[in-house]
Amino acid sequence: MKIIWVLENIKGTIDFYSKLNILILITSIKQWKKYHPEDNCVLYCDEFTKDLFDKSKISDLWDQVIIYKPEYKIKKEVFWASCKLEVLSKQKEPVIMVDNDTHIFCPIKNYLEKDTLYVHNRELGKGYYPTAIDENVRNLSIKERWKPRAVNVSFLYLPDYKFTQKYSNLSLKVMTEFTNMDVPHSQYLIFSEQLLLDHLLEKDNIKFKSLISEYWDCDTWDWDKSHNKGLWSIKESGQYIKHYGPEKSWIKLEAGEKIYKRNIKNLENSIKSLNLDLSFIIKR
Repeated sequence: MKIIWVLENIKGTIDFYSKLNILILITSIKQWKKYHPEDNCVLYCDEFTKDLFDKSKISDLWDQVIIYKPEYKIKKEVFWASCKLEVLSKQKEPVIMVDNDTHIFCPIKNYLEKDTLYVHNRELGKGYYPTAIDENVRNLSIKERWKPRAVNVSFLYLPDYKFTQKYSNLSLKVMTEFTNMDVPHSQYLIFSEQLLLDHLLEKDNIKFKSLISEYWDCDTWDWDKSHNKGLWSIKESGQYIKHYGPEKSWIKLEAGEKIYKRNIKNLENSIKSLNLDLSFIIKR
């Protein structure tokens, strides 16, 4: 099966890469290969990243490294994940997309139903996501009754490539329209990528489940009530999968030097046998 990672250096400079983020990415592909060596693991990235990864031997961890060239004029400071949607729009087979900060600790495909779409978790975002009361949302050419719900796509299994293309192309259309409106912040990215997917899943009556059985509440910034579409509770999910998400920034900026160094050491130990050259990284 095709498993996808996407990395776009939106700055085009060497200080885009941080030590923590690169170690987490390397561990992500290493863990997947550990449990699913049979898969075709593909990294889509920009030319700058490919050159660095080739020289450092990081590229060797994937079966393929494909240069991604953006075709849409989208405001990258806000829609930094638009590259993922462009890549998805080109797929013509079932795929799994794994975020660069997601680790698996099990043969996760064994838990998935073949004809069911899977996301990482479901989210509640009343008062957090832009919806129909937002002026920019009202100015979209697509008129829908948007609900303040979303799905987290740090893990995304897409069994039907026709739906994948429909979702990704619509998401890119919304991002392009928001770009033309010069929207100010990345909550519009969440709308375009995650709220829109939740909307389509309901509208098109798509069979889907989430890995985590609790909702994430964006208002309280904590896990909330459970639902009947999840595989594992958040407490037991750590045996199977970990998504770093905002924890990366906390480790780098707020947790303190001791916790930062412990995380770096643990990640370095997990990839020690790979003998990679990470000397190009200048940022923590």
